[in-house]
Amino acid sequence: MAAVLPVVDHELCDGCGLCVEACPCGAIEMTDKGPVFTCGDVCLKSSGCPSECGLVCEEVCPTGAISCSFEIIMEDDCSVRESKES
Repeated sequence: MAAVLPVVDHELCDGCGLCVEACPCGAIEMTDKGPVFTCGDVCLKSSGCPSECGLVCEEVCPTGAISCSFEIIMEDDCSVRESKES
């Protein structure tokens, strides 16, 4: 499954560069238009992303211009359901 990269609202971004400094992966470049995520499929907690990433770019953004989507995966565990019914 391909990673979903953080989304930047360029109207909110003031170009401060805090996201670039905070990224432990070195996967953000600041351009004239704002931050660009260069991490591709190895980002967002996949096997190629260091565990210390934690998507800190969203946390450090003072204007709220960066948002990180996530996917909730529900697992149906029949063994748990059966043990509760017993």
